[in-house]
Amino acid sequence: MATILRHPRPGLTWDWWAADAAGFLVQFSHGPTPEHLLAHLDRVDAAATWAEAHRPDWFDPDAAPLHAFDCVGESPTYTRRVVPDSPLRVSDAPPAIAALAALVELNRAVGGTWTIHLDEGWC
Repeated sequence: MATILRHPRPGLTWDWWAADAAGFLVQFSHGPTPEHLLAHLDRVDAAATWAEAHRPDWFDPDAAPLHAFDCVGESPTYTRRVVPDSPLRVSDAPPAIAALAALVELNRAVGGTWTIHLDEGWC
């Protein structure tokens, strides 16, 4: 069964987080999200506010702590842009981000270099 995806704020950049099957934190940017997450926009906003307030520590490109994917346009295809040397576990993430990531669990561990097609059942 395919995951239904929606973009809560078309035309605006937004980030959301998920947990992969191994318990690591994954960040998604610029695209749609699994529909059930839209009922939790307060958590999405809280996590994004925390992340923005803690730049550059959280987004240091030389020591990125999490798997990060970007979406180009509205299609539900995200391509990896950051592969962490020591990936951050959801259990070690800041509370605002961990609470959001717990709402979206990927069925597989994010390993190697690949593209995630959310409409093909990855979530």
